[in-house]
Amino acid sequence: MASQHERLRRRRADAEVNAERVLLAAAELLPAEPDASISEIAAAAGVSRATVYRHFGSRVELVAAARERSLQSTDANEQDALRPAGELAGGPTPLDVADVLNKVPPHLLGEQIVAEAQRLTGVSSVALYLVDIDGTRLWRHAGAAEFAESLEAPFAVGPEISRESIELLRRVLAEELPGTVMAPMLLRGRALGVLLAVGAGEAPLVALARQAAASLALAADYTDVFDQTRRRKETSAAAEIQQNLLPPRIARVAGGVLAGNVLPSYEIGGDWFDYIENRDGAWLGIADSTGNGATAASLSAIALGAFRAKRKFTADLAEVALAMHRTIRELSIDGACVSGVLGRWHGPSSRLSWLTCGNQPPLLMSPDGDLEELRDPEHEALGLGGPDREFTVSDRRLEPGERLLLLSDGVLERRRDGGGTIGLDGIRGAVARAADLGAASAVRAIEDAIHDASSDPLEDDATVVVFAPSASA
Repeated sequence: MASQHERLRRRRADAEVNAERVLLAAAELLPAEPDASISEIAAAAGVSRATVYRHFGSRVELVAAARERSLQSTDANEQDALRPAGELAGGPTPLDVADVLNKVPPHLLGEQIVAEAQRLTGVSSVALYLVDIDGTRLWRHAGAAEFAESLEAPFAVGPEISRESIELLRRVLAEELPGTVMAPMLLRGRALGVLLAVGAGEAPLVALARQAAASLALAADYTDVFDQTRRRKETSAAAEIQQNLLPPRIARVAGGVLAGNVLPSYEIGGDWFDYIENRDGAWLGIADSTGNGATAASLSAIALGAFRAKRKFTADLAEVALAMHRTIRELSIDGACVSGVLGRWHGPSSRLSWLTCGNQPPLLMSPDGDLEELRDPEHEALGLGGPDREFTVSDRRLEPGERLLLLSDGVLERRRDGGGTIGLDGIRGAVARAADLGAASAVRAIEDAIHDASSDPLEDDATVVVFAPSASA
């Protein structure tokens, strides 16, 4: 039988545990429910009212203690942000996203991820690679210098690798680095980079890589170091604006996969593409602004702002187009206008609604490779004409195996070294050579055709967006 001393010790320990549970429950509940009663706090803590009063004489005393605990936690987070990379290692599981963002300076996150990988795998040869914004190579961001500074990135779209291309990348790395394990840093269907380790177990590295992807995506708003790795030369001011306007290059939405990119990555800056998934479906947009340089980038930013602002309050494509049109007319820029396509995809019904403003309608590619322009009522570019223009929305069902292509003029009008332009025939041939029917592969194939057409720099932005319904994604 336990001695009286042992029983007293256990009762004190139980009391301390109950007091801590009450305090934590109050600290969590009161910010959201300031008027929460003692009964509600007791229920949240899983104890009785009597237990709460045993440790805290009144509700006022409990509220004061909970506030003090919250302040202590906040202070701890602020102080922990000064910790060097690697110091957080210590548990059996991969890093916690919220914890690492609170406690590690964002510019040291890469080093922290590498240190965590070393701890979990028990090996020292670890490196973290990110994809450059051209989508051509992986560049070492942190880790062992014994790894190459850069590696080939097959079928990346901008700074992201599609899930479908991961296996191809794995095969490439197996040939170049046969003793290395690869874990893609996947987030919502695309990889932001990879973790590599020599002689490590794959399971812990893969688990860490998933947490690392979310951490990197969130930390990117607080530091330039990731962009410094992804960019291999200085970006013009206009292109910098453009890069920051673009959404993730690859995304899964209800009923399909979307991929898009803008070339070139470091100059010009008058194009954009955008998407978002709301309750009314997935909104798609592609636009090409008049002018060049900073003027075109500014016009693009204003047009995109109008597109994003209006769709938050209406599901009517015509109303969104009108809002964009009126916004552009208000600018003091002679001849300012924006050409583009606005659309919305409804996954459950597999239907696309769209309208074209300018001269390049959407393209539809059949499973057999036939290319068709989706003709709809003609509209002038946004910004031209009177303030009360009318817009007509078209509608069509996308059949299994079909792919939707949205292209800017800079794609079709790309000049070939031997004369002529890429045109629709060049696009048809490029997509036919895609590695698979996926959206990301099609975008990369068209980008390759743009680069291969001529050794001359692009004279205009070239924007490519491909949407593949689920049956072909």
